[in-house]
Amino acid sequence: MVSLRWRDNTVIGYVIRRLIMLVPTILGISLVTFVLINLAVETPDTSGTDIAGSAMDVETAEELGRAYGLHLPLFVNVSIDDVRTRTRRSLSQLQMPQKRKAAVRALGRIGGAAIPYFLPELDRLNDPSKDAALDALMLIAKNIHREDELLQHSNTLRYWKNYFETYGADFTPVRAKRLVRRYVRRKDRLALAELRNLGTYSLPQLMSSLNQTKSVPAQRRLVNLLCEVTGRDDPMTELDSFSDRQNVLSRWNEWWHQRYDLYTSFEGIYRITGAMTETRYFRWLSRVVTFDFGVSSRDGRPIRDKILERAPITLLLAVLALLLAYIIAIPIGVISAAKKGSWFDRITGVGLFVLYSLPTFWVAMLLLKYFGSAGFLDWFPSQGLHSPDLPLNISHFEMALDAAHHLFLPVMCLSFVSMAMLARYQRVGMLRISEHDFIRVARAKGLKEYQVILRHGLRNGVLPVITLMGLQLPYLVSSSVVIERIFGIQGMGAETFDAIRASDYYWLLAVVTVTAVLTMVGILASDVIYAVVDPRIVPGRRLGRRT
Repeated sequence: MVSLRWRDNTVIGYVIRRLIMLVPTILGISLVTFVLINLAVETPDTSGTDIAGSAMDVETAEELGRAYGLHLPLFVNVSIDDVRTRTRRSLSQLQMPQKRKAAVRALGRIGGAAIPYFLPELDRLNDPSKDAALDALMLIAKNIHREDELLQHSNTLRYWKNYFETYGADFTPVRAKRLVRRYVRRKDRLALAELRNLGTYSLPQLMSSLNQTKSVPAQRRLVNLLCEVTGRDDPMTELDSFSDRQNVLSRWNEWWHQRYDLYTSFEGIYRITGAMTETRYFRWLSRVVTFDFGVSSRDGRPIRDKILERAPITLLLAVLALLLAYIIAIPIGVISAAKKGSWFDRITGVGLFVLYSLPTFWVAMLLLKYFGSAGFLDWFPSQGLHSPDLPLNISHFEMALDAAHHLFLPVMCLSFVSMAMLARYQRVGMLRISEHDFIRVARAKGLKEYQVILRHGLRNGVLPVITLMGLQLPYLVSSSVVIERIFGIQGMGAETFDAIRASDYYWLLAVVTVTAVLTMVGILASDVIYAVVDPRIVPGRRLGRRT
């Protein structure tokens, strides 16, 4: 007698292999998304001109480019563009009359971080370039709180020479780090004054300490000092709640993520690894892997927090719609195949074709008109996920019933198209299986028809429907954009609709990535169910012969 020997760990190994195969899939998805981003957004021209009023346009274009990392090379960065190279490039541009004003603005934006690389080169400039350099240093003086002191000296050039001889040794990372540590431990006024004198040079140490410290007073001191050094108006006050503080920190981290190379000098190993890390693709891949998509341009909240808040609602809708579609579609498809050519088969065939052709939003409007709270029958709520007048002491079971009451209409709207398609696939699969020899043998043995269908036909005929599971989940998630908007459900769909209107690209890119991940999860789930339903597809399954 022939028997099947299938080790228990075969399915587990198969699932592990499928999970490992998701890694290159994620890399491929990130690469495709990265290409689409770079095709959709062109690199802005930030070279600048000397035309009056153009400075704001240049800065706006540069901010847009930095938001998408368009100032970086695509895959390999052979020349790291850090604060040192930017300062030296701007100094060389001071000698070009057509780029002189743009170079002055660029040096002024860098601020105190440019001093260690700016002042040693001051004597090497010619007279026109030196005058422009002094204009740039006037802007830098505001950043390091030396403007009043500078105005008191008649010889500006001599002032800066004396300044660098006296304070040049203060501009070191070790000293900036020590001052920041003192200011984090307590409100040290002397350390605060010294950090103000360093200006933007202390930004790397300030941001590093801001991410490491858990002390709320220290975070508040650091954020307020950052506002003073950078000119950004995003402080942290004593009245801020925990979520408000987290949002402030996220916005500062996003700001630093886009601009840290403006104030950082890459030295040693960091200059070598920067050939790969300081590229557009690496930055995008790091965001995909960590699901850190920055902050929303509409409300300043972290995209990751908003996804964690909205995704469970959308997934609940999609999963319920998927389950309902399969629960209804499989029996309809099986019965239609078993009664091929009957009135039931013909009526369901026409009905499923009509359902498949109906627009989702139109069906939603009809359900609201006849079954919604403002409709004729008033059976189901029309808006929201919960009733607004729920008592505070309600039990979890009663809350679940209330949510199910609200979810009935939107789940029906999401599931009817999938149900119609799955039912037709199930019918075709059953008709194809019914022509096989093992079905004829089962009937010849005298088994009843329902036994033949359930024990022999369904297990093989359901495979085509299982294959579609990997595609149905992302389809239902994308369809929720309209359904959530119509029924007033605050999920990913409603947020995506608002993001499209507001051009919130960070949220849209995050939704694309989440949808791609859900597609992979759906495909993995269908493969696992495949292995359970039909173990013959699992690699490593062994057949043995036992007498």
